[in-house]
Amino acid sequence: MTRYRRWLYSLALLILAPLGLLGQSHERDSLAEQQRQAQYLALIDSSFIAGGRGDYALASRQLREALRLYPRTAMSPMLLNNLGGLQQLQGDTAAALLSYTAALEQDPQEATTRFNRAKLFVRMKRPKAALTDFALLIAQEPKNELYRYQRAMLYLLQQDYAAAELDLKGIIEQNASSLKARIGYALLETMRGNYSEAERLYAYLVDKLPRNAEVYEGRARMYLARGMRGFAQRDINLALEHSGAKPSSTLYRLRAELAQLEGNMRLAAESLRRAEELERSGL
Repeated sequence: MTRYRRWLYSLALLILAPLGLLGQSHERDSLAEQQRQAQYLALIDSSFIAGGRGDYALASRQLREALRLYPRTAMSPMLLNNLGGLQQLQGDTAAALLSYTAALEQDPQEATTRFNRAKLFVRMKRPKAALTDFALLIAQEPKNELYRYQRAMLYLLQQDYAAAELDLKGIIEQNASSLKARIGYALLETMRGNYSEAERLYAYLVDKLPRNAEVYEGRARMYLARGMRGFAQRDINLALEHSGAKPSSTLYRLRAELAQLEGNMRLAAESLRRAEELERSGL
């Protein structure tokens, strides 16, 4: 049993005990109740084992069964969040959304679940819903750079450049040395067509982050927008090299775009297929 699973098991015992579910009272001291408790803990543990080996369907079934046994404990929001993640890995976005929403109904302050739901709304092309979740997250944690950066990226997708810049400026006001915000600014200037400023920012970022796949992907996007296909191809290759086992779906879509321009339909189709696989898995 891993340290995390041992912690989870101990937490479940602590949660069940105050509810009188461990057989301490005469009313609940029955064999059936004890078996129910044991089954609940075993299902949670088995779900983590199944998820760890990539059997997401089995892991989901076991979590759903555990939640049917005890639908509302202090641990239920976390289990619902985990269930949503498993459903998302299987490509079932509708079910994942229901799970995340159910978790937030039980614990509206659970930031991890709200962040997961916000990202899911983006994938589902529901920007207004995503912006609502990001607004709540930022109200809860005003200094969280990740939330502000993700919202800025969503504004960029909507071509709301002024709103994106406000969030990026907000990050820099809190952390003048933030490289993440400058990555965002470089993309913003690319989308505005300010290529000279974008190139200057990317040169600075490559110097500071020479092995960062996101930087090379962004610069490749800028070069492609300028029609500099050779430089774009070089940076796409560098982005793939430095992304290791975790390339982004957007990187493969960028490679597909370049391949189509070059007339390489086979590579374009393969890149789109890979992008869609990554998007289905929630990456």
